[in-house]
Amino acid sequence: MQINVETKPVASAAYNTRKKRLVETIDRLYHRNAKASLQKVISRLHPADMASILDELPLEHVVDIFYTISDTAMAAEVFSQLSPSLRTEVMTESPIEQLAAVLQHVAPDDLADLVGDLPEDQRAQLMALLDRESKDEVESLLQYDPNSAGGIMTTDFFSLPHTLMVEEAIENIRGREDVEMVFYLYLTDEAGRLVGVVSLRQLLLARPGTPLDKVMNRRVMKVTTDADQTTVAMLVEKYHLLAVPVVDEENVLVGMVTVDDVIDVLEEETTRDMLKMAGTSESETLTHSAFKIAGIRLPWLLAAFIGGLAATAVIGRYEAILGEVLVLSAFLPVVMGMAGNVGVQSATVAVRGLATGAIDIRDTVPLVLKELRVGLLLGGFYGVILATYGYLMYDSLSLGQVVGLTILGNMTGAALLAVLLPMIFQRLKVDPAVATGPFVTTAIDILGVLNYFVIASWIYKL
Repeated sequence: MQINVETKPVASAAYNTRKKRLVETIDRLYHRNAKASLQKVISRLHPADMASILDELPLEHVVDIFYTISDTAMAAEVFSQLSPSLRTEVMTESPIEQLAAVLQHVAPDDLADLVGDLPEDQRAQLMALLDRESKDEVESLLQYDPNSAGGIMTTDFFSLPHTLMVEEAIENIRGREDVEMVFYLYLTDEAGRLVGVVSLRQLLLARPGTPLDKVMNRRVMKVTTDADQTTVAMLVEKYHLLAVPVVDEENVLVGMVTVDDVIDVLEEETTRDMLKMAGTSESETLTHSAFKIAGIRLPWLLAAFIGGLAATAVIGRYEAILGEVLVLSAFLPVVMGMAGNVGVQSATVAVRGLATGAIDIRDTVPLVLKELRVGLLLGGFYGVILATYGYLMYDSLSLGQVVGLTILGNMTGAALLAVLLPMIFQRLKVDPAVATGPFVTTAIDILGVLNYFVIASWIYKL
């Protein structure tokens, strides 16, 4: 059977159709035990495409099909691009010897992350099967916090003494095909301390016979091993770097963080923030247990539940005015809902800005003033609309005044509160993403209901 498969990923519907056909073909060949044909099909696929296909296959077939990949280097690339849950499945269900053969080809930083996720007994077995070089690299990386620069760096970097000549450096680079990425040439002194950096462009344009220390840049953008991974990502993004050198407390070069690792960090941080803003966590994506998922969500929803009870208590406190002006209850959903929507928008902007470094804690006053203007504009716009609607529909000027002023006050207050809460959380060294979930909506609901009935009592003089 002749099957033609493109080696580079194709976008859109055509790719999805091709992917579906490949999933069906690979699964059918697996059921027929046509190993030679299966290997032939897989060998023509891009590793990213193969990882995507494994995600679509029945879970009970994934491990067997994965080990049909005859090229262990390709298998390592496929393995690195599997989804976290599927990667865990392959690691836990694999014979330890087969897994070790694949992991020998995984980059040291990725390998350290994978080994760190294994159960203690399986980790010890795997480490025993790794070659000495891989084992030493993994052990050196595992000593660092996984969310630090040391935890995400690779020790597979390229550096040279700053005393060499330009032509000697170029010759050294030609002989180092095993290095992961040579974006920049890092230069060190006799003790291994980082003293400068030269880009490949600078190196190639320099005249032969020129010492490296004459063309190197001594002002190196670098981080220490204990720097937070988010700080590294922000540095790469701000200065448009392709890699960042990592040094220890004595400025000795110990590794580098490449741009592909930074992309992973940004994706991971964005996902984590989104989940926290929704009142859940990334643990939910790694389990299929309804009880575990409910357990993760329950504490967060408890805050909203308590807030709802508090809002109910406020409404009960003003039961008399509701009895006198029953139509007020009809506008409760809109006055609470609009404020909640504005709050989520403002909080999301604030949290994302704090996470990416676009907003600093010192920007609190300008940001609050900006959100005050935004809240007043939005509240004024919808306040006029709702006031007009209340007056025309119920022929009541007082009702129009109540709902119009409430919308104005609630939307303005929600915008301010939603910005202030993340800033306060940041000041208290608490992740500000926490503030965009139940805390913001609960506070806005309680204050919004209270504001509504205070204004109603004032207008109706009850």
